[in-house]
Amino acid sequence: TLQIPDILARLLTQDEPSEERGLLVEAVCGLYARHRVTSGEAAAMLGISRPDFWHELGRRKIPRQYTQEMLEEDLAFARRHG
Repeated sequence: TLQIPDILARLLTQDEPSEERGLLVEAVCGLYARHRVTSGEAAAMLGISRPDFWHELGRRKIPRQYTQEMLEEDLAFARRHG
């Protein structure tokens, strides 16, 4: 059990349907921002799609991680299917 001051809980969860959900979203977004999880892992932890997770990042002004390797994979896919 984690004891969180009421004011902090309200600030962290003001846009979420429940305090528990809001705290989970904040924690997962924080892990992503610190490069501890990928967007796919983060989305899975939250039970949402990757685009929905990206929306959460945007709401928090957290930049998406997009590596050179990801770009090359996307370009290769586009060449094969374009």
